[in-house]
Amino acid sequence: MNDRMESTVVGGLAFHEQDEFGQPTGRSATFEGGEIQPLRYEDLEKIKLDGPILIPLRVTGARVVESNYPDLQIATEGTVNAPLESHYTSKAIGLVRGGWLPSGLALREGMMVLPDRCTIKDLAARYRDGVKRFTGDDFLDIFQGKAVRINPGVFAMEGNERGIPTPEQVADQWAEAKRKVLDALPDAQIVPDAAVQGVIGLVSDMRSSFDRQVEFLCLVAPKLQSPVSASRRPEAWHWVLETAQKCGLIRGSLVVLAALSMVVVVKGVSPAKRLIKPSAKYSKADAYNALADLRALELLIRLYAAFPDEKVMLCTGDKNLALFWAGIRASGFTREGMITRYTLSPVQALLQKVTPNLMEAYFAPEMKER
Repeated sequence: MNDRMESTVVGGLAFHEQDEFGQPTGRSATFEGGEIQPLRYEDLEKIKLDGPILIPLRVTGARVVESNYPDLQIATEGTVNAPLESHYTSKAIGLVRGGWLPSGLALREGMMVLPDRCTIKDLAARYRDGVKRFTGDDFLDIFQGKAVRINPGVFAMEGNERGIPTPEQVADQWAEAKRKVLDALPDAQIVPDAAVQGVIGLVSDMRSSFDRQVEFLCLVAPKLQSPVSASRRPEAWHWVLETAQKCGLIRGSLVVLAALSMVVVVKGVSPAKRLIKPSAKYSKADAYNALADLRALELLIRLYAAFPDEKVMLCTGDKNLALFWAGIRASGFTREGMITRYTLSPVQALLQKVTPNLMEAYFAPEMKER
């Protein structure tokens, strides 16, 4: 099908066909069920999320409940391919297994949603006492009136002091996130407060590796402030890997991949660079801000590995973080004891013009994790 979808309906998708001039033809179909497939890096790269969006939608296993297409019978199932033309904005992007979707489209029954600070800030501004304060529709509005499972862990882990939060600060931030979410979405189901102890433990477990990542960024960010010339890229690539090893980081860590992306992306416009925000006087606080975003992705990866059958979505208002997630194409999440394993298959947009020799250096046998 090459129809355009003009609106979403609860529990399904309504398609209305248009001709080449954008005029309705009168033919339409409504689908229920099915699985909306995640979108890719290149789909997100060219979309502006603060206005009407056009999304290449693909739904597998959808069932036809209404149709006036002669060749599309009611009760049949199949795959729907169509551009989603929606007047909704998408302030929050849903990061899911395999890519991304606008937050409301990504929502599934029983899904656990982890909103970051940007998303909770948007919720608090958009709603008060469960009532929308502004005109205009956003995919976040699909959360209204639903018993959405919310886990404030990402908000609590980041804290508000530009540094690793203490256990008391984690608990305070958890309570603040809970208060803001319930004010915006009274029907939301916040995971039990006992889960905050798990977040505190996770912050403690990550402290050692986090300190090494801060050290790494403070060393590499000042040198990667300006775009790296083609002649210097091999030298800079190896230097980043050597610096990571000296700091005790594995090459497969997200922060190392982000640094390598800053080395090779032409004109330095990598989403990784926008996340790291390198500068001549890069501070530990600057590193913390960047790592708070990457740590949210690390938490998402850990959850996918620990709970392979759980539906989990990280909601973020940061398009660059979403681009980085879609660009690394993480997959194969497994957990062996305390070790989380996964595979990264970065898109070319993150690692432009990387020679086979440089890739060989990147994928060479790892040093042991400290």
